[in-house]
Amino acid sequence: MKSVKISITCILLISLSYGLSGQEIKLINCVDAALANRGNIQAVRTDIEIAKLQTSSAYQKYLPDLSLSYNYRYSPLIPTQIIPVGLFNPNPTDEKRPIKFGTDWQQNSGLNLFQPIIDFSIKSRVAESRINEKLKNTDAAAAERDLKMEVIKSFINIWLREKQLSSAGLDTLRTSGTKELFITRLKEGKVLKTEVNRAILNHNNALSNYVAASSSLTGEKIYMGFLTGISLENLLDGTFDFSPFSDESLMIRSTDPQLDSIPSVKSLRLRAELLEQQQKSERMTHTPTVGFEGFLGANQYTDTFNPVLSGSWYGSSYFGLSFRFQIFSGSSTKNRVNQLKMEHKGLKYRLSDEINSVSNKSLLLKEEIRQIEFQAGLSKQNIALYEENLSLNQDRFNKGQINAYDLLTDEIDFQKELSRFNEKQAELVYKQIELMNNTGTLSSFIDNLR
Repeated sequence: MKSVKISITCILLISLSYGLSGQEIKLINCVDAALANRGNIQAVRTDIEIAKLQTSSAYQKYLPDLSLSYNYRYSPLIPTQIIPVGLFNPNPTDEKRPIKFGTDWQQNSGLNLFQPIIDFSIKSRVAESRINEKLKNTDAAAAERDLKMEVIKSFINIWLREKQLSSAGLDTLRTSGTKELFITRLKEGKVLKTEVNRAILNHNNALSNYVAASSSLTGEKIYMGFLTGISLENLLDGTFDFSPFSDESLMIRSTDPQLDSIPSVKSLRLRAELLEQQQKSERMTHTPTVGFEGFLGANQYTDTFNPVLSGSWYGSSYFGLSFRFQIFSGSSTKNRVNQLKMEHKGLKYRLSDEINSVSNKSLLLKEEIRQIEFQAGLSKQNIALYEENLSLNQDRFNKGQINAYDLLTDEIDFQKELSRFNEKQAELVYKQIELMNNTGTLSSFIDNLR
């Protein structure tokens, strides 16, 4: 029995000093590692790069359009026109003759240039691309925020599991001591066998809780490794820095939602802005366009197939302004614009609901935090009272003033209250982080850790 006690004590002492010599693991390092490790974050960042390329492509519509054209044609039927040849005589007459213009074989080759000068549709499409790029950035911010919350939640769980493991270790040592004391008293005939059995049961439960807490802590570190890509060996051997969860670090200076920092609100606003811009783009479809165009090339005319016949090529070129204004088109933009207006109206309703939802959730979280703070304060007082009672009753039991059942009950109540306090502390921290996340101040909290 003595060897069993020594073994338990050694195991617990090792576990209580677990990670003291390992590398320090900070919350900010875990967040940065997760952002660099997770594939979904890399995917949304790739979407941002694609959106930037699309914006660049829209800008390129302003660049000159230079193309090379070439064709070689055979005309089985050469167009004929009626020419008033009589008008060319010294004495004009009404004589007319059919004359064919062209040859059987014809080549055309040259450079075509068009440079937009005024085109409102291009400007509108560029504006659309810019808004779409902002939307992709917002999607990335939302994905990063969700991942940060998951890492912080796991970090809080590790904090709670370490507290539970430490408490379970101390409980196991204390119940082991009580069990040994009862066994000694049984030999002296001062306690009943049922009381010894209860002490053993209490110790076994404490030992079971310790093993469960150790397993839960390992499991949470495995999950942290999955999120961050940090090796499990470093997480198991390392010492976690829980200072960000101190009261000073978690002090929330403003609980009013910062709407511009909340991805869900920002995304809806940008989508509404995009719909407005798309309406403008539709209206710009048939606006006048002005550009500079030119051609430089040559034409060949032959009656037989001879692509390289000398003396049959004739130069051709022109340069000038081009103006285009579409008066009528088979496709109407009115229905499309009306559709976009209806979508914009619906989006505004959703935006209003989202803002109200954020505000409502902030109020609920503040109330939950107030309640948990009160419960944690009472629990802390209860722990001090239970600890004092346990110490006093230990002395009274040694003096034979109370029975063993009362002492064992005090131990169980103390264990339960300590576990409840640890859970309330972790719940309080998580709710405070959740309030930061809901109000759009989570990024500021993380930046302050750097």
